[in-house]
Amino acid sequence: MPAIPAPLHRDAIDVVLFDAMGVLYSPADDVGELLVPYLRSHGCVLLREEIAQLYQECSLGKMSSADFWATSGAAGASDEEYCRNHRLTEGVVALLAELDATEVRLGCLSNDVSEWSKLLRERFGLGEYLTDWFISGDTGVRKPAPEAFTILCRRLDVVPDRILLIDDRAENVSAARAAGLQALQYGADRLSTMDQLRKELRPW
Repeated sequence: MPAIPAPLHRDAIDVVLFDAMGVLYSPADDVGELLVPYLRSHGCVLLREEIAQLYQECSLGKMSSADFWATSGAAGASDEEYCRNHRLTEGVVALLAELDATEVRLGCLSNDVSEWSKLLRERFGLGEYLTDWFISGDTGVRKPAPEAFTILCRRLDVVPDRILLIDDRAENVSAARAAGLQALQYGADRLSTMDQLRKELRPW
């Protein structure tokens, strides 16, 4: 269920954080649409539920990506090959460039494997726009856990209500608002494209 829309206080936003899968990159369900098929193509016979559990542990930094491939039984699998299946969301670079031209600070808050996140941001050159990266594989905390938001506020040294999170999952948007952040759900109703998101952020 989509998170209930909340009005933005555009003149009180110092930081905009983007989720990765489903916002910066596609598809939104990277485990189901990318990871499981990739593992199958490399001989993995684990159940989907087992793969999801291993992925969650890896995305919490409990194992390296190399250990993940080995544990899943995916012969010849590699970070580089797997990450080539990801795509940028249409229009996202134009929006980042537009926001980067303002005084706002840009970053990413994502549940992801540390090694994969680094490869993707380097491949697409997103480090040019997004200066702050809060990846669960590095922090050891996944959204929607409250600690995920506590960590980023502390490290950014910014009060919660001056941070805007753009995420595609309703539970993350709700958790961010509960933590005091402003938040928008991308992919829901009137925010299903980057152009619609740009219009939502105007005139700020």
